[in-house]
Amino acid sequence: IWLMTTIPSISAFVLAFYATCGGILICCLETQLKFLRVVIAVNFGFLFHSVWRFFFYFLLASVAWSYDHLFGKIAAGGMGAAAVFNTYVLCRYPSYRKMRDKIAEEEDKRIEARISKEVRRQAASHLTK
Repeated sequence: IWLMTTIPSISAFVLAFYATCGGILICCLETQLKFLRVVIAVNFGFLFHSVWRFFFYFLLASVAWSYDHLFGKIAAGGMGAAAVFNTYVLCRYPSYRKMRDKIAEEEDKRIEARISKEVRRQAASHLTK
């Protein structure tokens, strides 16, 4: 409660903004949606290479560690563990990435089919009015 009553410094706001943007970027990457995946690949291509992704996770972990609170330390430990595990899986099992890409493509096709079906239904309902 005491922490909530104090105003953090500008540097804490900048780090919080960076951590939030990094977390959102990782979440968007892991959704494997085509329209997000393309934008991320163009602008943040390093996330598709296991070593650079490892460094990015550790950068986010160091930002969490810098908060000097118990929750920051726990979040940093979790992010570091995720970085090690993620890198291990991507390097040890290269077929995993291919399987993930195949599943993502199938999901994209299902989403596009659902959207086109909904568009046709709405177009038909507007034509009959």
